Amino acid sequence: MRVFCYVVLGTCLVGCIEVDGPDLGIDTSRICPGGALKRSPIGKHVLDALEPCCDGTAHWVPEPAVPSEFHDMLQHNPTTKTFCVPDIMAIDPNRTPMTCTSLFGQPGACISSCIESVSKAPIPLPRDVCQGNELCAPCIDPRDGSESGACRLGLLSCRDRGPCRDYEPTLDLSPYPPCCEGGAAHCALTSLVPLDQQKDLAGCSVGGGTGFCVPDKFLLRGGRYTPRQCKSLGGREGRCLSVCVVSVQKDMHSLPQDVCETDERCAPCYDPRTGYGTGACTVGHCDPGPSDPPATFEPCGMGGSAEALCIPKSSVPLDERCNFDNKGCMTQPCKGADELCVPKKVVDAGPSFMAKVCYNDLVGFLALFKTVFKEPFKALQAMSEYREGRCLSRCLPKVRDKADLLGRAGCDEDEVCVPCFDPEKLAEGKIPTGACIRPSCPTPSQ
Repeated sequence: MRVFCYVVLGTCLVGCIEVDGPDLGIDTSRICPGGALKRSPIGKHVLDALEPCCDGTAHWVPEPAVPSEFHDMLQHNPTTKTFCVPDIMAIDPNRTPMTCTSLFGQPGACISSCIESVSKAPIPLPRDVCQGNELCAPCIDPRDGSESGACRLGLLSCRDRGPCRDYEPTLDLSPYPPCCEGGAAHCALTSLVPLDQQKDLAGCSVGGGTGFCVPDKFLLRGGRYTPRQCKSLGGREGRCLSVCVVSVQKDMHSLPQDVCETDERCAPCYDPRTGYGTGACTVGHCDPGPSDPPATFEPCGMGGSAEALCIPKSSVPLDERCNFDNKGCMTQPCKGADELCVPKKVVDAGPSFMAKVCYNDLVGFLALFKTVFKEPFKALQAMSEYREGRCLSRCLPKVRDKADLLGRAGCDEDEVCVPCFDPEKLAEGKIPTGACIRPSCPTPSQ
C-alpha cells in the first residue's frame, strides 16, 4: 500500500489515500528560498484508479484526502463524498503555470477552470494567453488584497512582486446600475466591495441583491486605486475623494475642491475638529499615508473651550457667513483674518444643522422684557407670544451682546434661548430675529 499526495493552487494541500503503486514520497528541498516544496509526480495509473471529472481533465478525490480549508475551492460531489482535483496539478505538482494578464491588468497565472474559485469567480476571469480549459487567475485577490494562491506554484513563488501600483481601469460597468446623482458611481454587489471600504459607502440594490454605491475610479479598478493628494481645510493635507462617499457628501459644503475633479472634494487626512484620522489618506491602494501631523482648529469659545472653532471662511457657505464673525467669545479673535468663529454643533452638522427648540420661563426671560417694556406687568402680557426660541451659541455676534439677558431654558451650557421674534422691535410688529428661520446673507453681488 502506498500514499497518494497532491497539491492544489500551490498551497500545501496534502491529502493521503491508500492505493497500489510505487512510493510517491515528498522531496522537502525547496525550489527557491521561501518557495514551494518539490514534490514527486502522481503516476497516470494512480489517477486511472479514480473517477474522472471536469470533462476528463480532473479526477474525484475522496473527502478525507482533501483538507477542509480547500473544500470551498473545489467542485464537490456530496453523493460520493469526493472533490474534483485537476490532473495537471497531480501529474506535475511542481509545474510553473504560464503567466498572463488577469483582472484590472494585474499579473496572473493560467489555472485550470476545474477549480470552482476559477470557473465561478465573482468577476469572470479572462483567458488571455491561457490554453485548454485554463483561465487567467490573478495573483492577488482584488476584493481584499490577499494572495489568491494562483502565483504560488513552481518558480512563480520565487518572483518578486515589484513596487505597489494601482490596477488598470478595465472592469465593464454595464452590469452595474448608476447610484449617485452628484458623481460618477455604480452599484456593485457586496461580495465585490472590499470590507474595509464598505463602511464609507451608501447601500444600494443591484440585480435583486444588496450592494454598495462605489465611485467609478475605485470600481473600475476593483477597489485598488490611490486618490490624488490635495490641500484641504486651511491648507491641511488631504486626498481627492468622490462626493458619492458618505462622509464627503455630508461635508461637501465645507470641503475645498482644490486640484480635484468636479465631483470630488479634498477630504483632510485628519479631522481638524478632533485630530483623529478620517481614513481619506489610507484608503488608497498604494497610499503611504499622511506625511503631515494632525492640525486641529483653534478654539474660539468661552474661556478657551472648544464649543466654537476658528474655521476657514472659504468653508462656510456664502449665505451663512454674515451669521459669524472673527471674534467669537474669546478675548483674542481667531488668528487668521480669513477665519470665522463657528459653533462646533454647526460645523459638525453643516447645512442640516437645526437648533434645539426652547421656551424661556419667567425668570430667564423677564430680564430682557423689562429692558423693553420697563414695566413687569406689560412684559408678562407680551411674554406668551415671545417666549419660544432656539438654543444658540453665546459666541454668535447677534447673540453675544444680549446673552446675559436671556435664559438657558434647557439649552447647553454655552447656549442661550434666543426668541424667534425680536421684542425690541415690537412697535414694528413681530420681526423675526433669525433664530428660528435663518435669513440668507446677501452675497457680494447683491
